Amino acid sequence: MSRRMGNALVRHLRLLVRAGLKRAVGPGPRGAGALSAQGDSNPFLAARNEFSNAFGDLALGKRNWQVVAFTTLGLLATVTIAYVHLASAARVVPYIVTVDRLGQVLAVGRADALGRPDDRLIASQLAQFVRDIRTVLPAAAAAAEAELLRQGYAFVGAGPAAFLNDYFSSPLHDPRVLGLRVSRQVDVASVLRVPESDVWRLRWTETERSLEPGGLERTLAWEGYCSVKVVPPTSPEAVEENPLGLSISSLAWTEVAAGAHLGTNADSGATRE
Repeated sequence: MSRRMGNALVRHLRLLVRAGLKRAVGPGPRGAGALSAQGDSNPFLAARNEFSNAFGDLALGKRNWQVVAFTTLGLLATVTIAYVHLASAARVVPYIVTVDRLGQVLAVGRADALGRPDDRLIASQLAQFVRDIRTVLPAAAAAAEAELLRQGYAFVGAGPAAFLNDYFSSPLHDPRVLGLRVSRQVDVASVLRVPESDVWRLRWTETERSLEPGGLERTLAWEGYCSVKVVPPTSPEAVEENPLGLSISSLAWTEVAAGAHLGTNADSGATRE
């Protein structure tokens, strides 16, 4: 009795599985034959396939939505961190303010949006550059000498900076060594732009005076050439040291004439070299 009931249950289960497989797989000689043979040989495997066909799509869809949700959450966290970092970062936008003699504001503009400055302003800055670089103060004013060099280096790029470093490395040109025995005064004669170019011609005289009583005083004439480009300053320090944003990209100078005369020693009535 129990065997007949079991056989009937198996046949009924087979019929249900076959009906489900036909609905899931559809017509086709190869797929239908293979699945029918497999279901006839192993009804439990056929039942598992039927379950996978019925609920596998739901599980796959759930997993896809989970992947999309976690990806979106990760992107949102990244954007949030980026916004927090951007909000906490300090941003400085330099401005240049033009005032008159009474301190009244005439013009205000962003330093990074300035056009090419007037040639007269460039000439004035280049003259100041020559005075800063070539002036030699007595050794007692070493701090002031260092400040002049720092201001001069604010106008040069990498190439001219290397040229100045090499030039001042010699004891004959090092202002710290020269300041032990002489002082040098620089008077700029002219700063002219070469037409249709960014090259400027500078001419100046240097008066060297010995720090010893009755020492030698001599005057030297110099001539130099430099190429200038405008690089807008990006920090308050750069605006203070180089408001026009001038950058000297090449630099060369040479001595063109020299003259000397002896100073008189009032104490001894003699002259010394």
